[in-house]
Amino acid sequence: MKKITTLLDFIGYSVNDKLAFYKYSAIQLADALVFPMLPVPLATINLIIDDFEQAVLAAKDGARSLNSEMHDKEKIADDLFRTLALYVNKVADGDVTIILKSGFHASHQPIPFEKQAIALTHAEHSGSVNVVMKAVVGAVVYRVKFRIKVATGAVNAWVEAEITTVAHCLIDNLTPGSTYEFIFASVTSSGTSDYSEPLSIIVV
Repeated sequence: MKKITTLLDFIGYSVNDKLAFYKYSAIQLADALVFPMLPVPLATINLIIDDFEQAVLAAKDGARSLNSEMHDKEKIADDLFRTLALYVNKVADGDVTIILKSGFHASHQPIPFEKQAIALTHAEHSGSVNVVMKAVVGAVVYRVKFRIKVATGAVNAWVEAEITTVAHCLIDNLTPGSTYEFIFASVTSSGTSDYSEPLSIIVV
């Protein structure tokens, strides 16, 4: 499993949101029981945040020089909190609770990507759909069915559209503007599988 880490998402915040985040995180990091050896003294952290805040307030009059100074102070604060994020990573060692206690946001475990059993794309000609199925080892043929789904939510009966020896086919002569659902089953020496979950597409 991938280790949970602190996010550097605060770098993309607006100036005001970033300032609020830095203030909150500084309060959280003041918990010496959880964060006993900060790489930068808490007094220095608060001083950098105060300087940044003063520069933000001063820049509100629109002067170019003051705006430039604000960005200089912002960069100093950003660099500081990158350092603090690395420190929190070391202390937490993947513990999401400790990361959240620091005020930083925690990364998430990646969600495994499951390939859909069936994929639909519009074909070159109007009224046609390309159907691509997940290949099944030992499959002799694939059976493809479709049905029209109307606006009221009601659906028609399934119609067998194709029996193919490969895991893809082209279904044409469909009605443009209509919503169709497709399913497929594979046929092996052991018999016919269950049909896939339906997938819909609006035909163009």
